[in-house]
Amino acid sequence: MYPLKTKYKYNPADLASTANTYTTIYLGNYVSGDFSEGHGSHPGVDIMPITPNDLVFACLDGVVQIAASKASEGNYVIIRHDNVPDPSNLEKKATLYSCYLHLSEYSVSVGQLVEEGDVIGKTGNTGNSTGEHLHFQIDRNEALFHPYWPFTFAQANAAGLGFFDAVNKGLGLEDARKFTVNPLVYLDQVAGYNSESVVVSSTLVASIAPVTNTAPVAPSKPVQSPPPVADTPSGFSDVPSDHPYRTAIDFLKDKNVVAGSNGQFFPDATITRAELLKMVFGAAGTTLASNGANYFSDIDPASWQASYANTAKANGIIGGYSDGTFRPNNPITRAEAFKIIINTFHTEALDMVSFPVFADVPVSTWYAPYALFAQTNSLIDFSLNLFEPDKLMNRGEVANAIYMLMKR
Repeated sequence: MYPLKTKYKYNPADLASTANTYTTIYLGNYVSGDFSEGHGSHPGVDIMPITPNDLVFACLDGVVQIAASKASEGNYVIIRHDNVPDPSNLEKKATLYSCYLHLSEYSVSVGQLVEEGDVIGKTGNTGNSTGEHLHFQIDRNEALFHPYWPFTFAQANAAGLGFFDAVNKGLGLEDARKFTVNPLVYLDQVAGYNSESVVVSSTLVASIAPVTNTAPVAPSKPVQSPPPVADTPSGFSDVPSDHPYRTAIDFLKDKNVVAGSNGQFFPDATITRAELLKMVFGAAGTTLASNGANYFSDIDPASWQASYANTAKANGIIGGYSDGTFRPNNPITRAEAFKIIINTFHTEALDMVSFPVFADVPVSTWYAPYALFAQTNSLIDFSLNLFEPDKLMNRGEVANAIYMLMKR
């Protein structure tokens, strides 16, 4: 279904007659009177609400990946849709991401399961917006980030163009075609489709309280929401029901990946380099090396740490320090942790980074591809647009990152 109630269907053959509803069209521009798709690089559709602060609906069943605020997007929500019809061939399945920008408020939280037609927020004029509207787009899974935009400000500046001129000139048009979908045309094609294959733990809905910017959104029509789930004690006494990573931690406990100590998990405590390897390899089912090789001078071959460190080294997941040590008892930074976690679960080469992913991640750094992968796959909350590569990871954050990759 469309994310907003509209007076007209989106008809690429007659967009001029609905200019008061679709103010900027898919792959369109900001030139007055030009309503031809392909004459610009705008990767979504700008939709005018029928009434101010109108309700915004989830277009298909899915899982909320981002519900946050940023300077350009304003208040925005991104939903991942697994096993939906592939826009290139509706007989096949694909993963898509629907993006809802410039909201006045949102009423969902990261990890929440939503159904087609659920209210997720209200229209607004936040972020890089010149008037109240909903910027709505659908990204393909291959897009490097969401919401996908086909050029950066730096690329526009290098071409001698401002933001609006870059869209009008079609900067990045082919990339926009490659990584996004004509969103309303696609929804018309799959009208009535209702995914039956989104698999999410039923405790996920109960474990995360709805996040709103102001007052909760009151739906104007009946919507189907996940049924309430009774609160149950966590697997650990120090992981309360409102802990942001409770679902992940309980999931790993159920899978016998983590056991804790004396009934506690210590989610906010830092994790050591060796402890991280043990948790990651346990989750991934990694076979530990048994060839007797010992690669690090600071690890006793008879200790439990040896098999994990040596396996990581043999598999090319870690390199160790230049002095031949691994420093197994040191806490681990975000950059180091994500390299280990991602390399364990994702064996393919990572995408090269040609644009700033985070304000604190230069594209030339070794960890930029890992930061991009972590953001794209929602491995941690990046609502502040910072990666903080030198920040120490805690046990709850590691559990969540592992959980998200196990559920992919």
